Amino acid sequence: MKRRDFLKWAGLSAAAALFWASPWPEPKSGRPRPPRRASATACPPSEARHLILMAAGDIMMHLPVSQSALQPDGSYDFRPHFQYVRPFFRNADLVIGNLETPLAGGRPSGYPTFNGPDELLDALKWAGFSALNLANNHSLDQGWKGLSRTAELSAERGFMYMGAYLSAEDRRRARIFSAAGVRVGLLGYTYGVNGPWKYPDQESWRLDFVNEELMRADLRALRAAGADFSVVNVHFGDEYQRLPNKRQLALAETLFEAGADLIIGHHPHVVQPGLVSRGPDGARAAVFSLGNFISNQKDRHTDQGLMITVNLHLDFQGRKSLGPITLHQTRCLRRLVDGRPTYRVLPVFEAVQNPAAYGLTEAEMDFLARDQSDLARRLIDY
Repeated sequence: MKRRDFLKWAGLSAAAALFWASPWPEPKSGRPRPPRRASATACPPSEARHLILMAAGDIMMHLPVSQSALQPDGSYDFRPHFQYVRPFFRNADLVIGNLETPLAGGRPSGYPTFNGPDELLDALKWAGFSALNLANNHSLDQGWKGLSRTAELSAERGFMYMGAYLSAEDRRRARIFSAAGVRVGLLGYTYGVNGPWKYPDQESWRLDFVNEELMRADLRALRAAGADFSVVNVHFGDEYQRLPNKRQLALAETLFEAGADLIIGHHPHVVQPGLVSRGPDGARAAVFSLGNFISNQKDRHTDQGLMITVNLHLDFQGRKSLGPITLHQTRCLRRLVDGRPTYRVLPVFEAVQNPAAYGLTEAEMDFLARDQSDLARRLIDY
């Protein structure tokens, strides 16, 4: 990597994990929303194309989170959990999430062996997610059957999934998402899984682990399949550490040299900064950890997350570029409603700008504003 410039994050916000005894206000159409993509009529007459990609952090179904969605008839409804971030995803062509909970059927369970309700996928689809990374350290919490079922349900719900597969043929099929005339290839890998494991009958296609030779080959295959951009999801890093380690930095450099355009990191459960590498083919970006999107983790910084927005642009000569890159900070907030915990993923910048829409008190708003400023300085100064 010849040159690295650290990203100047925009649209950052922060919030605290607060408990209130009041019900959640309904989303209001008047609160600020991110700008919509320009219409085709607003573009100059050319063949320039661009695709808006968004990605969010770890989706973890600790048992209290699953129980909070339980309905009187025994079904689960997670749509209210994502109601405040849904407007952001509507403006994206491609939305990627890290599903860190198998969906094996049966009774839900939490840490250390997660098992989430099937209805979670319905809510993620409703919120706007279109692709899911399935490779993480909790992939085998419910065994190989649980992982296969998760992939099957993802396919049935219309998600593009990566990192885990249903067959060798499925593994060979390039994950290329196409929209607005731009083709984006998707890959996913994990550093490992929890507990002992081995591939059944040496079927290494089932789950992708971090392996530089494999990753280089997969990036070559994406280019051969016609991908304009290559996006690599990597589950790596040290848990609860707010800076990337040397292994993360080295792997990012390797992936950039192999042709990756965007690296999306997961696993630390806290937000980590990112960087931009400027090479002969243009800028490439990595964000080392998007933190938690939804979970029941309560330690400092573990209820923070980031939603990243990237404009993948091809000019009229087919030259590619990234930008603008924007990060919106989120916070998974818990409230007590009639004595029962509820969870909402909150876009913090909007909450600070319009606290009444989210039922925030003045003291709560002041705390969110201070926390927002602290994290913004940390990311920019890294």
